[in-house]
Amino acid sequence: MKTCIFLNGSIYDYEDIKSKIESENYDNIICADGGANHVYKMGMTPGYIIGDLDSVNPKIVEYYKENGVEFKKFPEKKNETDSELCIILADMLGSKEVDLYAALGGRIDHTLANVKLLDYMRRKGITPRIITEDEILYLVHNGSLNVKGNKGDTLSVIPIRGDAAGISLYNLEYPLDNFTMDYAQPRGISNVMLGDECTVEIKNGSAIVVRNLKEV
Repeated sequence: MKTCIFLNGSIYDYEDIKSKIESENYDNIICADGGANHVYKMGMTPGYIIGDLDSVNPKIVEYYKENGVEFKKFPEKKNETDSELCIILADMLGSKEVDLYAALGGRIDHTLANVKLLDYMRRKGITPRIITEDEILYLVHNGSLNVKGNKGDTLSVIPIRGDAAGISLYNLEYPLDNFTMDYAQPRGISNVMLGDECTVEIKNGSAIVVRNLKEV
């Protein structure tokens, strides 16, 4: 099962995001509170809206209630963020792939926390991504990731949770062979795909992999 979750970050091009949603054939759309504002603007109907509902337009709440959307309201003061609650629901629904939209932009603390959700989902056995108009973020942990794209795409590898050891990069302009990448040094920034596919392999550690979809 494949689910997309809309958070309350930035979306600059609704037509672009809508086309991405339509091409992915998701089984479920879940909104974290104000994420429902984004979905409404694209003329789409989610299956669930979760949160304390302090960020979503009240008229949109009424519209979706009239159209059978399931609401799960939580108090403002709680341990989990609305984003985390959406992931918990996606996991309960049996989702094996989850994509986050509107996860970046706005407050930097929210952005950093949302990027870390990629690792949170991985621990639940979910294959995660963050998708924007301009990039896709993946996570690779103690294994390999095959990235499909286009020749000339910019690709960056950024260690998280400490140094990443045994990194090998294939079909990229700057290849690596069993390299240890320091957590604090941006050595993996702005590589370039030599074809329509490339591979990132890590023997011990984790990294965020960012593929830019547009020229930078």
